[in-house]
Amino acid sequence: MKQFSSITVSLLYGLAVLFACQGSDLAKMKSVSQESLPDEVSTDVKLTYSDSGRVKRILQAPVIHKYTTDTTYTVFPEGVRAQFFNRKGEQVTELTCGYGLTGANNESLIFRKNVQITNDKEETLLSEEIYLRNNYIYSDSTVYIITPTLTLRGTSLKAPRDFSSYTLSNPVGVARTEALKSVKKEE
Repeated sequence: MKQFSSITVSLLYGLAVLFACQGSDLAKMKSVSQESLPDEVSTDVKLTYSDSGRVKRILQAPVIHKYTTDTTYTVFPEGVRAQFFNRKGEQVTELTCGYGLTGANNESLIFRKNVQITNDKEETLLSEEIYLRNNYIYSDSTVYIITPTLTLRGTSLKAPRDFSSYTLSNPVGVARTEALKSVKKEE
């Protein structure tokens, strides 16, 4: 009789555990596909790229998601800060943005959300989105270029990767930088 009651208790306990799991989120877990998750996640990243012992660029990002299914691409969901150096080791360009993405197999880069590029001539490019392909910077969105004396606005841009020069297409405005600074002080 004792053996029968211990089997009954064990059976009831097993059924209780089984029914307790009835409300699981198994359906929700199945809806998250493996393809939507990154293959690698890195945090507080600082990458230094060099060639022949010379630093070419330093890239910093709070989070990097790398995907390798089908095509390889990388997402910088919380932004990027990149510094570019010349052959003498001097910083010539700096880029910051709120979101970055490498294209398929790293052939192109896309930067979005408050993109800012500053060169060693104290010129700053501001845009919501730029592309980097074949050593050139492109933008098809509104672009502002702020120099020590002028602020230019246009609807597209092409520039070498180091932002040493630029071609601003469809210019739609020019303002003196001093005038803009005085307007900001009045506000």
